[in-house]
Amino acid sequence: MTEPDQARDAERLPEAAAQRLLARASELEAVRAAELSVAELREAARQAGIAPGAFEQALAELREHELAAAAGPVSRPPGRLGRLWPAARATAMTFGGLMAALILAALLSRLFP
Repeated sequence: MTEPDQARDAERLPEAAAQRLLARASELEAVRAAELSVAELREAARQAGIAPGAFEQALAELREHELAAAAGPVSRPPGRLGRLWPAARATAMTFGGLMAALILAALLSRLFP
């Protein structure tokens, strides 16, 4: 390893930057890997300490979301809830993204201690 490589490897990143880096690397790897089987994802979740029931529920919700997306736009509930619906969906999607990042970080920390 050359001196410039050693200097780059010794660089320390703030936690937020490290999370962004790992999340982006994960996205790039996902594009390269194309797809993972449900069995592979289930095993990764098990290794990350995710309860089987939680994984199965998340899988069911993902499939339900994909079916709903294929069916067309989501209608807004009538009345007062209709005004809150966009904010509720955005909050749920943000939470889902954060959970995915946490799971990814847990998996990577187990794979690369």
